[in-house]
Parts: sequence; C-alpha cells; structure tokens
Amino acid sequence: MKGTVTHSPSLRLRCTLTKALPAILALSTTFMAWKGLCIFTASPNPVVVVVSESMAPAFHRGDILLLWNRSSCVQVGEVPVVWFAGNPLPMVHRAVKVFNLDCSHDDPSSRQLMVTKGDNNEFEDIPLYPAGRQFISRDEVKGLVTGYLPFLGWMVIGLQEVVWVKYLLFVFASYVTLVG
Repeated sequence: MKGTVTHSPSLRLRCTLTKALPAILALSTTFMAWKGLCIFTASPNPVVVVVSESMAPAFHRGDILLLWNRSSCVQVGEVPVVWFAGNPLPMVHRAVKVFNLDCSHDDPSSRQLMVTKGDNNEFEDIPLYPAGRQFISRDEVKGLVTGYLPFLGWMVIGLQEVVWVKYLLFVFASYVTLVG
C-alpha cells in the first residue's frame, strides 16, 4: 500500500479544530469588544434597538440607541433606558418629572426618582411601572440615550420576529466554519 496515507482520529479532530479557530476568534473578539463597551459606558446594555413607535418623532422602530451611564443624575428631557426585572424588553421614554432626594452630580450614592413618558404617548408611564410603583429610581436606569443610528436595528428586529432566519444563519455559519 504505497502512497496511501491514513489519518488518525486525533489528526482529524485537530484539523477540524484548526478550521474552527477563525470563528472562535471572531466570536471571542466580538464578546471582548462588547464587554469593553459595557465598561466604557458603565452600562450593562450600551446599545439597544427601538421596537415601538412610542418615542416618535425622536426615535423610530428599528433605530439603534447608544447609551451612556456615567452621569449620576437624570435631568428632565433626557431619555433614560429602564429595564424592570422580569420584563423582556427595556422601556425607552423621556423623563418628564424628576425628584432629587439628595442628587449630586458628584455623588454616585445620591437618590433620585423620576416619571417617564413616551413622546408619542398621551399619558405618563406610571401604569407601565411594576405594580404599586409611582416612580422609577435612578438605580433602575441602564443608561441615557446619547445618540442613535437610524434603521440599522431592523436586522435585529428581523432576527427576533422571523425565527427561522436565526436558525438558518446559525446552520450556514456552522457549515462555513467547519467545511470551509
């Protein structure tokens, strides 16, 4: 059997893992960049996608919002992003009333309460708050909107609303990574 090369299972595994390394590198680099952005902005979610028209005309469905969470106090007119425990999506509405209970821009332990309202909504958001609550605490704010990118969030909305596309992309990425 001259010229025949047999490959051991460990060599095949090594070749497969070598093919997967670029995908692993891309995923880990993306994850590190996301975590770096979280640290830089002091927000666990430095980027969110608008999924309703409640803030029109300021923001529309499909806009990507950029958040910053390094100011200790929220001012009337700013747009805080609040994510209540147990809710699947954050609330992105403008602060219309702010109550400073000892809010100091220099003191991160200061206390502040606020009421929000969507620009396109008729009433304040109090019915949207957890049961029995009249206010949002500054502690619940994940960040303040500092900028936005129009329309780019439609890709994320499409992946969430058209479930089979998500699985199709996963299968395609796996095939490209492993087969080449």
